[in-house]
Amino acid sequence: MLKNIKDVLPGFIGLEEVMRLTQKQNREHYRQFINPELVSLMELLDFDKQFVRAEGTSLWDKDGNEYLDFLGGYGALNLGHNREEVIAAVTSLKSANLLQAALNPLAGALAKNLSLITPGGLKYTFFCNSGTEAV
Repeated sequence: MLKNIKDVLPGFIGLEEVMRLTQKQNREHYRQFINPELVSLMELLDFDKQFVRAEGTSLWDKDGNEYLDFLGGYGALNLGHNREEVIAAVTSLKSANLLQAALNPLAGALAKNLSLITPGGLKYTFFCNSGTEAV
């Protein structure tokens, strides 16, 4: 029988608890477990906002201020935040096989589609998960 992870690892923070962290608690986690100097820099630049909503290219902080997101998740969110079309597409795949150690039909179909729309007779596609692999 599976145990509750909080019983096994006291102090473990679940997703629901993460979503309720205060700005001060979040800063402290960064100071202790990621990069204390980054916290100081983000505070200095007033860029340690707590964003509570994201839609399209806009973000809202807990005070209701709206910001345009020019970072776009470094390319991961180039379609915007929480786009209904993207959520619907991802939701439609909730029971799909996304195992990388198998011949994933989604990857095969995507590679075929890429070969159809790219110029120059693209034959093979290499899917990677970072810029390092891409280079």
